[in-house]
Amino acid sequence: MEIGRAEAGARESGQPVVQWELTGGGPLDEQVHIQVGTVASGYFVDHTGFGRRLFPDNRAAWEAIKNLMGRHRGSWREVECDRAPFEDLRAPDGARVLYDTDGNCLFGHWGEDKLQRWDRYLDAMSRGHTFRRTGTHALLEGWIEAVTYTEPGTGVERHAVVTAVDPGSDHRVVDYPDRAAADAAYEKAVHDHRDAELPYRSSDLPEIPVEPDSPLPDDLVVLDDGAVMHKDDYEYLYGPPPSRITWPRTSSRVAAGRVRGMTASRDWGPGEARVEDVTPEGWRSGDPELRANALVLLALVDGRVLLASAHDGAARVWSARDGSSMREVVGHSEWVLSVALVALDDGQVVLATGGKDGLARVWTVPEGRPVQEIEAHRSPVNAVAWVCPPGEIPWLVTGSDDATVRVRNPDTQREIAVLELGAPSFDIVWSVAATVLADGHVCVVAGTNDSMTTSVHVWDVTTGQRLHRFTIDHDDDAGARGPQVTVVTLADRSFRVAVAVGGTVRVWDGLTGDVVRTWSLPDARESAVAMAVLPDLRVAVAATDGGRTVVRDAESGAELAALTNGRPGFPPAVDLATRPDGGLLLAVGGRGDAPARLLRLEL
Repeated sequence: MEIGRAEAGARESGQPVVQWELTGGGPLDEQVHIQVGTVASGYFVDHTGFGRRLFPDNRAAWEAIKNLMGRHRGSWREVECDRAPFEDLRAPDGARVLYDTDGNCLFGHWGEDKLQRWDRYLDAMSRGHTFRRTGTHALLEGWIEAVTYTEPGTGVERHAVVTAVDPGSDHRVVDYPDRAAADAAYEKAVHDHRDAELPYRSSDLPEIPVEPDSPLPDDLVVLDDGAVMHKDDYEYLYGPPPSRITWPRTSSRVAAGRVRGMTASRDWGPGEARVEDVTPEGWRSGDPELRANALVLLALVDGRVLLASAHDGAARVWSARDGSSMREVVGHSEWVLSVALVALDDGQVVLATGGKDGLARVWTVPEGRPVQEIEAHRSPVNAVAWVCPPGEIPWLVTGSDDATVRVRNPDTQREIAVLELGAPSFDIVWSVAATVLADGHVCVVAGTNDSMTTSVHVWDVTTGQRLHRFTIDHDDDAGARGPQVTVVTLADRSFRVAVAVGGTVRVWDGLTGDVVRTWSLPDARESAVAMAVLPDLRVAVAATDGGRTVVRDAESGAELAALTNGRPGFPPAVDLATRPDGGLLLAVGGRGDAPARLLRLEL
């Protein structure tokens, strides 16, 4: 006889006759009761853990009672008949409390085989269908979910609501015979457990406040291995921890569509370009201590332009308007090799730095607060870049001597993609660039070289597919500095990829792979490149060897501007930014400038 088939047969109203209570039970046993009584068809036996069954005569009922009593340690004493212990576990609507860390659940009434029986329920639920779910705070590693499963033993479909806000101390499972009741219980559980200090990470209830990546309480900090400790203890052992910031998700500004090749060649000229040197006075004297290893411009929507520069042991952020130093950040144990700036949707500006020590670090601007330290690679981080996928927080892209490009969530440090581009220390990643294409996919471009060939790799990170690999054979007089790459997306849904290596500059149509433009910087052994999109769908391309800088229209090849700094500097650095009024700002480094030379181009 299978006692575990609870509620078997049609329920009949009956007259209780006698009831027993377990005393001195085994571990985790609760106040188990057995009740026996008469019904029109014979007898019923009800057990708080296994439910009610019907029997045709008193002999069969007594055998069932002995079987049930034998499942428990301890002794049984007769008590007054009372339905309350049974109804606490099994509601009139058929709901049952299967498990509760606070006690008073079927688990505590199943006797000596409770653990094995519960394992069967857990297995059935894991194979069931979860139709609603909420993640609790990351610190608690819990969840609230509703799942449809097949009950072991009976084969009946049930709908369980699992509330495990903190699975170690708060775990409750209640199941229902119909899904509507489970839906209502799930929503009540989510509302009842919401906590502003420990917000949910995700929820299918829109009225529940949600933090996509919940911050920790101010007095706690998470170590790299996931361990949590009090901030005072952390600071005693390791020093001040990085500050956390709120990372807003990027809004979608352009309706997604298919990526296309460049439209018909522009048949209009570039127009007259007026060039004005706007280098701040404080930068004109020159300071070898501030010569940039790398630089980047960022134009903000309010018209301000920032410049970030990498130096031997530090990085700085400057105001391009007056040349004032907004912040200097120090944290790498070796040279800072690369910098990148990004403006978040809430107006915050964030700086990323890559170092020879293999670390990527993230800082707030202008405060200079350390936000994250990432063990990005085991080799120098030669390049960093930001990309802002719609609906996501910005992603951080890094490239290294280890021949990989890694794309990460900068808040959780979770790796989104790892692009393997060759053999470590042989195929060195010298530069990376990234953009969002017209279809919403993230495109990452990387420049590598070996002893014979320069390669430009173009990847669709969203699908994991490499779109192109362009190769350029080295000139005999090519210098040691590797290829510098850049990429831009145009409003006509096309995109351009460019590279500067040695004295060669090349631009491709990103979709078709066709060469758009090629030119040389005479006698250059090292060079850098930048691109910016003009309002009329043309692309401006700036290339420099540190001594001579040329800006060209990529479509016609016409020269828009040229300037000379004297002898070439090392390493050459250049960037372009499109100003809100449609003009361009050009930054050029590579010599003793402190930290760059700035020029405004009015087209």
